[in-house]
Amino acid sequence: MSTSSMLATAQRVLADQSVTRMLGTRLISFGQQSAVVELDIRPEITNQRGAVHGGIVAYTADTALSFAGGAALGPDVVTSGLTIDYLAPAVGRTLRAQGLVVSVSGRRASCRCEVHAVADDGTETLVAVAQGSIRAVPQQTVPPAQQEKEAKATRAAAVRLGRIGTPTIQQVLTDRRRTGDNDDGATIALVIEGGGMRGIISASMAAVIEREGILDTVDMIVGTSAGAVNAAALAVGAAGAMAESYAEVFASPEFIDMRRLARGRPVIDGSRIVEHVDHLLNIGSAAGTDWAGRLVMVATDVETGRAEALTDFADRDDLINSLHASGLLPLLAGEPVQWRGRRWLDGGIVEAVPVVTAAARGATHAIVLATRPPGTQPGYGAADVVIERYLRRLNPELAAAYRGRPHRYRETLQQVRDGWSNGLSTLALTPRLHDPLPGRLDRDQVSLRAAREAAESSARESLGFLL
Repeated sequence: MSTSSMLATAQRVLADQSVTRMLGTRLISFGQQSAVVELDIRPEITNQRGAVHGGIVAYTADTALSFAGGAALGPDVVTSGLTIDYLAPAVGRTLRAQGLVVSVSGRRASCRCEVHAVADDGTETLVAVAQGSIRAVPQQTVPPAQQEKEAKATRAAAVRLGRIGTPTIQQVLTDRRRTGDNDDGATIALVIEGGGMRGIISASMAAVIEREGILDTVDMIVGTSAGAVNAAALAVGAAGAMAESYAEVFASPEFIDMRRLARGRPVIDGSRIVEHVDHLLNIGSAAGTDWAGRLVMVATDVETGRAEALTDFADRDDLINSLHASGLLPLLAGEPVQWRGRRWLDGGIVEAVPVVTAAARGATHAIVLATRPPGTQPGYGAADVVIERYLRRLNPELAAAYRGRPHRYRETLQQVRDGWSNGLSTLALTPRLHDPLPGRLDRDQVSLRAAREAAESSARESLGFLL
């Protein structure tokens, strides 16, 4: 298994822990008998002095130790002992813990960990060191009585959430396909994530939906960033052509060129991309169709720092400028877009997978096209620190939203995968763990084409009950 595949698998294991989702813990490195975890420092986890509570520091160390031990012993491990020494208050932007295996003896690994607090400028302060003993445990078979008890608890929780009695998205889709009648009281949203050039994945999934006639069962399309472009292409019957265009047209320095940074120019020419898509696929014509009020693009309002829905497009210019607003990546694509009397940035700052917007627009069910495998999340590297500083100058709320983006993404994708998110019954179409995953600015045509083929295959698997 490759290092990236191991990391993705381990991230999925971490994401299955409720405490992880509550605290927003991220696994950013895994393998070679080591692991690195991070979590954002925020007021909810600090003590009266503004430093991270010692219990949270210990939790972070324990998580890094156990995953490091798991890298050596296998996935089923427990911490059998832990000691920690606190060296300094944990204040700053991020808490980062690195666990390393010191020795392995049979089914036990001795590990050590260093915990650092990372400041806004990237400076790291060692705040704690820990030692732990990690033990491999055999998988246990849950007795039938315990299984039944857990099933009852799950059902009770579902009742409290309003899930029982609501037909699943699979049931509604099957009935609509069988009868051709959408007048059933449900409202199905097709929710489309973007992710820059990684949008080729959701575009390819949308192409399967278009090709198989599944779009006829959908009541609205909600897209963010490149997902909004894919949504517009789908609305005019051009999803297949859009999926091909990522590798065959837009993987070009004409549209994405890192060398522009040296000249102080945006790396991405977002306006040119949207205009060229319109030229190729006539997506602006969606403004004059039945989809004009059912096509929703999510953008971030600079002044409020909130995600907003752009819809009810009056004409082609309104639709095209809304697309540009939804996909204006901060710094990488230039200054905010001025449109409809407001300034806009990429909708993914706040809502990369726009399930909340779909629910707010009245959806009861959602097919979600995601561009990352379950259990994974966007990274947060040096470039993101620069972008966060830029956003803070525009509006501190934007910076806070951007910093919390990885946690929100993982939480949303976990919910979607589990079949219920923000009051919606959901069906997740995602890449498989070992599928090719292009980067946001990827221009490698070979990898993009491979991602397109894999995404179509994955989508057909997930939609097999309808095909």
